[in-house]
Amino acid sequence: MSKVKQLLQAAALSTMLPSAALAQTYELNVGHVLSENSSYQSGMSYFANMMAERTNGDFKTNIFSSAGLGGELRLVQGGMTGTVDAFIVGQPSLESTIPEFKILSLPFLFESEAQAVALLRGSFGQKFLDLLPDRNLIGLGWAGVFSRGLPANRPIASLEDLVGMKVRVMQSPGYVETFVALGSQPTPIAFGELFTSLQTGVVDATDLSPDLVISGRFTDAISHYSKMSLHQLPSIFIISKSKFDSFPQEIQTLVLEVGREATMVAIVEQRRAMAAGFETMAAAGIQISEPDQGQFVEAAKRAWPIILTDVPNADTYLSDLEAAKKAQ
Repeated sequence: MSKVKQLLQAAALSTMLPSAALAQTYELNVGHVLSENSSYQSGMSYFANMMAERTNGDFKTNIFSSAGLGGELRLVQGGMTGTVDAFIVGQPSLESTIPEFKILSLPFLFESEAQAVALLRGSFGQKFLDLLPDRNLIGLGWAGVFSRGLPANRPIASLEDLVGMKVRVMQSPGYVETFVALGSQPTPIAFGELFTSLQTGVVDATDLSPDLVISGRFTDAISHYSKMSLHQLPSIFIISKSKFDSFPQEIQTLVLEVGREATMVAIVEQRRAMAAGFETMAAAGIQISEPDQGQFVEAAKRAWPIILTDVPNADTYLSDLEAAKKAQ
């Protein structure tokens, strides 16, 4: 049994550490790229407060939002080298380092946000967390899942509506190849340039969850939002293994326990933010539709073999996923 799993089992036995275990103070810097109003911030604030409470103030967490410690790729690299203590990132940021994570960028892999959360927080998701220690990373838990639909400047009711459409995508093979398979023109553009690109017609659409449409103020740049389960983008709370190993066992146990609790807080807040996002879009006059997904699924899944080209044991992961779905 791995040390991490042993500590997770021990975590249930601890609520507050005795003062003898806290002969010194501890500090952790945590970074993420979203705002202070995000689900990431909610989860990290819970972590900071509970770690302080359960150590009688001897554990301090410094939260750096809005890319205060760098973008997601920099956070991942920093965690691997030990220059960044801990962070929350979206799963695509791990794909270049750990190819198996590309599996989670397959279009229509999950039927809903709820299914994605349930499966990732079970044995299927643990398979991905188990890949992290070899890269000097430890996964504290899967956090919120961003259910990404299609905000656009015109309706998307059928597959034909996507043909030739310029769609802004993140620079992830899973996302690029998905929109190629759908017949559109995937266009990688920095997130900071997306608003102007939508307003000026450089791109016609993008893929975002409703909460990000609101936080990015894209309601002034789009007229329609098509709901579908194209991508369920999960986030993950990670601590650098070198930082984790610097703590005594009592603190390690507490970090694992509170870290998992914090990710559940982030999930709840993300769900609230997505629901509020739909309400705000509707109030702003955005036309929200939910097209039949059958034709989109058939076309998008043509991208699966391309996305999985260099992914080790992809068939095994997909078989395990199907078994987990049936067991629900």
